[in-house]
Amino acid sequence: MSVIDPAAKTMSCGASAETAARKNIDVCLLGASLDTGNLGVSALAESSIKIILNRCPGANVTIFGGRSQIEHRMRLFDREVCVTNIPLRFCKNIFLPDHYCRFFLHALLFKVLGRKRARKLFAGRNPYVSAIREADMVVDILGGDSFSDIYGLFGFMQSFLIRWLIVMFKKKLVMLPQTYGPFKHRLARILAKHVLKHAGKIYSRDRAGLEYVRNLLGPRNAGAPIEFCPDVAFVLDAHHPQNSDVIRLEEMRKTRGVLVGLNASGLLWSGGFTRDNMFDLRVNYPDLLGGVIERLMQNENVVILLVPHVFSPERTVEDDPHACRQLYDSVRARYSDRVFLLDGAYDQNQIKYLIGTCDFFIGSRMHSCIAALSQCVPALGLAYSRKFHGVFESVGVEEFAVDMRHATTDEVLTTVDAAFKKRKATAEHLKAVIPGIQAQVLNMFNGVS
Repeated sequence: MSVIDPAAKTMSCGASAETAARKNIDVCLLGASLDTGNLGVSALAESSIKIILNRCPGANVTIFGGRSQIEHRMRLFDREVCVTNIPLRFCKNIFLPDHYCRFFLHALLFKVLGRKRARKLFAGRNPYVSAIREADMVVDILGGDSFSDIYGLFGFMQSFLIRWLIVMFKKKLVMLPQTYGPFKHRLARILAKHVLKHAGKIYSRDRAGLEYVRNLLGPRNAGAPIEFCPDVAFVLDAHHPQNSDVIRLEEMRKTRGVLVGLNASGLLWSGGFTRDNMFDLRVNYPDLLGGVIERLMQNENVVILLVPHVFSPERTVEDDPHACRQLYDSVRARYSDRVFLLDGAYDQNQIKYLIGTCDFFIGSRMHSCIAALSQCVPALGLAYSRKFHGVFESVGVEEFAVDMRHATTDEVLTTVDAAFKKRKATAEHLKAVIPGIQAQVLNMFNGVS
């Protein structure tokens, strides 16, 4: 990654001038990032870019948000792609060129003065603002499940302020497939409705979300362009990591025969951001995962791989490796030769490859489950919100998304047994439906001008 000029246009590296001229549009991506350590968010970002380039091969894609001014490089469609990241700050130093207040001032003057006069007045003065102002298309995915206040009202308010900027710049948002709601606060519902009213297209990754958005918008907006589309991460590419973990996985499968991946969520292990069972789980999460391991160990052919999906260098409440290590330490005295910990750091593509080596997968991070399902690996989702059910339903395996807010520990373990026993039938079902799901996601922009 290298520091770049945010005003510079980026495009697929090595693309021909003819392709660029034919499909050269500027697209701004909101609500996703490639450098948060949350591999689910990274999967959403890369998959969204892949979908954009599938529709417009020469598109210049800019990620709006984050703290760093960098350039990301990735390989898509057998070529290297370069993507700009424009930072956005909510901090005390309002004189920074990438501070929200600067963007807001420009947007306000843009709205008051009009497009031509504002462009003439501010041309070249703030390249960060110029990149937003000149975008031909703005697509938004809001972390997949952050169009809600379940993670707190403050975070949703910051998200709203960013979307409000786009509206003030008179851009139509394309809401990529995500979960909408729920909202605990009336203010959040009002602000969410304001954003959706200014969307040119709204995709929901679950069918229940279609009705939820219609009810949120109300009868006056009955003609809103709302459509179902599965989660974009179903088209994320898997990349073979070049390290010893792959060799170790192959040896484990040869020794025992059934490799089960188990993702432990640091956020749930810690009790949420508030550390007091923020999501109102009915189960004790650490004890539940211990019980899952005990239940699976009853099958002597099973070996378990503990898989993190969110990496936090500061070891915050979200850090999965810390939770996986604690879980591993609690069982290794009894199962040192059958429970293994995935070491090292991986990106979203590599972790997907490793999950794809499993015969069965259990995840509390939803995108770890999508990494499994998209590779036809039967998965069980340990849900803490309603987003799991809709995503599992989109591929016809909703019975294996068990909601820990409502299910007891015994009920969860019973579902684990049922899903494990049906894993071969589920794998065959996924092989039949996943190619169609991936085609639907990859071509979702074919109807968008």
